[in-house]
Amino acid sequence: MSDPTDSAPDLQRRAWFAYVRQELTTSAHALAECTHQFAETAASIGEADLAEMAERIRNRADSHRDQVAHFAEHGLELATPAERKVIRHDLRGAVSYIVSAAEDLQECYPEERRLDLGLHDILRIAHTIIRQMEMLLKDASSDGVANPIRETLARWPAAIAGAVASAGLAAPGRILIVDDNEYSRELMAKQLRQQGQTVDTVAGGQAAQALLTDPDSPPVDVIVTDVLMPGITGLDLLKWLKADPQFWPIPVIMVSALGDEDGVLACIGAGAEDYLIRPVRADLLRARIAGSLEKKRLRDRELEYQARIDRLVRAMFPPAVVDEWRQTETIRPKRHEKVGVLFTDIVGFTTWCENYRDRPELVVDTLQALIRRFEDVSRRFGVQKIKTIGDAFMAVAGLSECDPNPALTLLKCAVALIAETEAHAAGWTVRVGIHVGPVVTGVLGQTQFSFDVWGQTVNAAARMESNGRPGRVTLSAEAWSDVEGVAEGTSREANVKGLGAIAIWDFDRFRTI
Repeated sequence: MSDPTDSAPDLQRRAWFAYVRQELTTSAHALAECTHQFAETAASIGEADLAEMAERIRNRADSHRDQVAHFAEHGLELATPAERKVIRHDLRGAVSYIVSAAEDLQECYPEERRLDLGLHDILRIAHTIIRQMEMLLKDASSDGVANPIRETLARWPAAIAGAVASAGLAAPGRILIVDDNEYSRELMAKQLRQQGQTVDTVAGGQAAQALLTDPDSPPVDVIVTDVLMPGITGLDLLKWLKADPQFWPIPVIMVSALGDEDGVLACIGAGAEDYLIRPVRADLLRARIAGSLEKKRLRDRELEYQARIDRLVRAMFPPAVVDEWRQTETIRPKRHEKVGVLFTDIVGFTTWCENYRDRPELVVDTLQALIRRFEDVSRRFGVQKIKTIGDAFMAVAGLSECDPNPALTLLKCAVALIAETEAHAAGWTVRVGIHVGPVVTGVLGQTQFSFDVWGQTVNAAARMESNGRPGRVTLSAEAWSDVEGVAEGTSREANVKGLGAIAIWDFDRFRTI
């Protein structure tokens, strides 16, 4: 970890040797992997001499890899130039042997066998390593350093300084610290509060669960938890959080003095945002918290966007259709044997529009206010709005099996719709028509689609409305037969388009019990 107080030349020097470590380590692992494959191939061929030589090459590659790891761990930047020459000499011995042995084998086999054995790859990587070893004798300002690397290293101190200065400048949030050590807990809380964060602290995993599930507790943006705690450990708490959809989006930063790789892997695999080793620098903690807060806010925005999409989808389709779409990603056409269909139409709406043809906003706003009232009434009675067609409003009842009498449901809804229209400031009246029978439901098209209902039942309901009377509900004989036990009405004969002369009913009132 670089110290922001480091001098630019020192930081540049350490960055150079970090680059050298990276190059040597990556190539050493690549050579070891390649020689392991070569040894396996040689063993499968059945040639004893080849298998023996391949085993020697593999052992030298493993030795070289382990040597590189040892020198990288003990800090190349701390070695003097003379010591780095010794390191280069020690590393070069194994690689030189591999080059010599691989070249001897190449002379023994034709080109196609060399490719099968992977000798070309072994030599290519080994020669690359030999060139990389020369970097041990250089520093960041040496002429032999490739220009792009020198340019990067020259910019590195300024880049580090800028990053350190800007780290942790994200908007503050609410942080929960979980730690059984009082002094550690309060020290971290003090650091975060000084950085502008709102901090809650608890002494263990059980207390954290109690706080998070308390409905009166404000939501938490980031959780920082110790790993090794009595009772519910930090890993236990992490798994509990990630198993609950309510808490899953909260970033969790694990903190521990135990830096074993298995523990780190277990926490990261369980969903931890980060794993910090104690003692934790205040500026590093600030940067980690800022990054986690930003990710949390991005996730929150994504969840809100998904929720808005969900609300839009549920506004477009009946609940059962939404569930089917979520489970199967399709909406299949369905036939329903008994569904009630309702149509309304505003009497004289066209003439009213002509009177306000120079005020289109007034026309739309006035109609919108009424349609919203119609939607509220429909929801109250469990009626599904299908669509509006101009000033006409279409709705259905009985798409779900839980409605035993769709006609009665629609009749009650229709009476409320008429009352809402009469209470509306525009002074409108409506005709309402109801019919019951079989329908087909589904969705057509791929763009700007909507859920719809088709069939003779729909046409008959529309005819009931067009043959109705202002401020009244008109029902077909089929619909009336389902409500006549609770309703009173007047029967009349009407010449209905497509149906001929039939009896229809005008609803008067509900019977008193």
